[in-house]
Amino acid sequence: MLAKSPRGVSLLETVLYIGLLAIILPAMAVFFLQVQLQHVAFDARTRLEQTAALTFSELQNNLTSAQTITTSTSTLGVNPSILRFTNSAGATVVIDRPTVSTSFPSGSQNVRRLRLQTGTAPAVYLTDSDVDVATWQVSTIKNSANILTGLRFSVNFALLGATQSVYRKATFTSDTTISLAPQTIAN
Repeated sequence: MLAKSPRGVSLLETVLYIGLLAIILPAMAVFFLQVQLQHVAFDARTRLEQTAALTFSELQNNLTSAQTITTSTSTLGVNPSILRFTNSAGATVVIDRPTVSTSFPSGSQNVRRLRLQTGTAPAVYLTDSDVDVATWQVSTIKNSANILTGLRFSVNFALLGATQSVYRKATFTSDTTISLAPQTIAN
């Protein structure tokens, strides 16, 4: 019985395969790069939304137990606002937006962060060191009898960093109103 000799790949087939790979591989690389960039952008937006949610949750917790909103020494209706109030323990609480220097691998940048100061306790930052608070405006909401019933917060968060990648171009803007408890008074 005669054994068949193994057939190799012809030169024409080799050129064809290389040509197909030359067409398919760049298209696949571009596709996967686009998917990766979209994933990174989605992660950045999600991170900013989570930062905003945590910030508003902290504000809600502090303001629902506030005894007095000190409108006379707060700077409301401007950007940046400073909000002063007295909590249920009688301590003065100040929420403001100072500018602090933050170190990144390529150098330092100034970052505007939300800060919560309760009495003489150390200040707590409500935003991460690489989240810039471009807008922080607090306005009063009053009913028809001119009684303070809530506070409106306008914020704009942006991620900072050493590069201008799609991750660092994400921003988040929100207008949120927090209702105050009926026993909360304004002075």
